[in-house]
Amino acid sequence: RMQFDVATAMIVTSTLTLAVGASLAVAVSRYPDRLRHAMHIWIGGLLLQIPVFLMFGLLGALPGTAAIVLANTLFAFAYAEMGRAVRVFAGGAARTTHVEMLLIGLLIAVPIVFGFLWPAPRWRLAFGAPVLAALSLGVARSVLAREGPLRAADYLTGGLFVASTVPMLGRAAVELAAPWIDVEAARAISRNLFFLTGSCLPLIGTIGFLLMCNDRINDELSRLAMLDPLTGVFNRRTFDERAARVIADAARELKPLSLLAVDIDHFKHVNDEFGHEGGDEALRLVVALMRETLAEGQILSRIGGEEFAVLLPGADEDDARLIAERLRRHLECSPIDVDGRVLCLRISAGVATLGPGLETLSTLLRAADRALYAAKRAGRNRVEASSTLAEALR
Repeated sequence: RMQFDVATAMIVTSTLTLAVGASLAVAVSRYPDRLRHAMHIWIGGLLLQIPVFLMFGLLGALPGTAAIVLANTLFAFAYAEMGRAVRVFAGGAARTTHVEMLLIGLLIAVPIVFGFLWPAPRWRLAFGAPVLAALSLGVARSVLAREGPLRAADYLTGGLFVASTVPMLGRAAVELAAPWIDVEAARAISRNLFFLTGSCLPLIGTIGFLLMCNDRINDELSRLAMLDPLTGVFNRRTFDERAARVIADAARELKPLSLLAVDIDHFKHVNDEFGHEGGDEALRLVVALMRETLAEGQILSRIGGEEFAVLLPGADEDDARLIAERLRRHLECSPIDVDGRVLCLRISAGVATLGPGLETLSTLLRAADRALYAAKRAGRNRVEASSTLAEALR
């Protein structure tokens, strides 16, 4: 009765898994290239396992040593492919590792040695099942030990491959304990649990990996919504949200904070001479130079065509002027190559510092803008502070 139920479950699950794999191969066609590649590798590993489970489900057992060698070969490459899929998903190399190749060789060699050369089913299972468990743990490690934060889908997928080692190791334990237990009954239970768990693993694991890919896509969409698509720095909406929180915290905790308004001088001439494509390239290069100068925690944003804002938590006016001067000098001394021609772009900057009357993002931006326009009126390629303007008006 148990064998019939397991066999039926394996046939149904394998058929469903085949349908899911085929559907996913089509569904992921619009995924980003790396995720699509990873999912195709995973689906390949998934499909490799199905013939083994169908064979067991239809025949009730693997028919002979040759079938066992084939099954081990398919299992070995299937698990290696799933591990490879996770590494591609995480941005790693799309190759099978040396450890995986060693485990694949061992898993194929075990039934050959203990099936053809020295027939000993007990030792075939005692040695082969732990090797398969090691491959499964390798997949779990690829999921759970990769860099970056882990989500529920990661724990689901990795945990599933860890849990799948229990029936694998259970089969080996039964064979090692054969002299002291009712081996036939234990073998039947461990075999059925192994194949039942194994037939469910591909489907549930695939769902978990699909959820991992969807999490990655959602993260990427969220990231793109936060960033300026041309330069990769924060867009105006994201800057407004983050800056408002940082400024409110600084005002409440009486900590220094400054804001820079930065504009590239005479940038219209770049667009006129090189066209918008050249202008876009120049903007990207300028942003790269600005990032080289700014420290971690200093928030850079593109708020207009060639206009940028830089929030400087912890910086008083003197600190902010020094940072702005470093930006100005770095750009002035760093020619950029646009369409095969060398340009020397310069910036003007205005500084506004948190204080009485300048306690919100809008007031700081207005004050920094006024200082920026004062820098432009004074000849460009310079830095002005809003406090200097206030003193001049007294």
